[in-house]
Amino acid sequence: MTRSHGPSLSRLVQTCLRKECGVPEDAQVGIVVAVSGGPDSLALADVFAKLRDQWQSLRLLVVSIDHGLRPESAGEVRMVEHFCHARELPFLGIRVDVSGTGGVQAAAREARYAALERAADETFGPTGLIATAHHADDRAETVLLRLLRGTSLEGLGVLPPKDQRRIRPMLRANRSDVLVHCERHDLRPVSDPSNADRRFLRARVRSELVPLLQDLSPNVTAALNTLADEAALLGTPSLLNRTQRRLLRDALENPHHALDVPISEDLHLVRRRGSAKR
Repeated sequence: MTRSHGPSLSRLVQTCLRKECGVPEDAQVGIVVAVSGGPDSLALADVFAKLRDQWQSLRLLVVSIDHGLRPESAGEVRMVEHFCHARELPFLGIRVDVSGTGGVQAAAREARYAALERAADETFGPTGLIATAHHADDRAETVLLRLLRGTSLEGLGVLPPKDQRRIRPMLRANRSDVLVHCERHDLRPVSDPSNADRRFLRARVRSELVPLLQDLSPNVTAALNTLADEAALLGTPSLLNRTQRRLLRDALENPHHALDVPISEDLHLVRRRGSAKR
């Protein structure tokens, strides 16, 4: 279901970059943007191209990986190169060798991230970040995959907005936001048929399980993302309960709002409205 009159994809990305990825507007930061040519990554690259004009200190490198698994892949990398040339975005195409155990998708993912890490190191050094185009629907699907395969509570904290040097600026956007952006800005993404290949469990979760759950609960994607947010907190030492953590997150996002968090029966964390310093 398409979000109506909600924030644009660009606004959602900017907010996530600032508040959750640790990339303030005036940061001197280099970001490798992983772009396959699909709608998600192409939309992210387009947003970054426009954002670069506003955030003057932002340095970008678009990297497109050819896994060599489909005859169309080389042409898709060239398409991304042309896309970047039209927007004066620095571009690097990389061909990787997909081999190893654990299945084709796992081997491709391992080779892809190794190539992205090298590109970030060589271009921006150890502080360089890697941006991928995961969004809220991807995260919800990954939570469901973990549940189907079995995992711990901590294991449900998948795809956080920032994971060391990897950032996911579109995590608070839905797939519908991405498609609306592509349509509005006349983007021409390619389609990877493996995304719909029912031999892969993720494709079945996306095409069969998610629509069923959405029919039962239209807000299931948001609920699964909240579950992932809460599970991610289990991996860090904390004696705070869910309500306390929610109040503190709200306080961090809204520094001029009043705050009253009960820590214990005799102890409250209090902040008066407007008392926070910039």
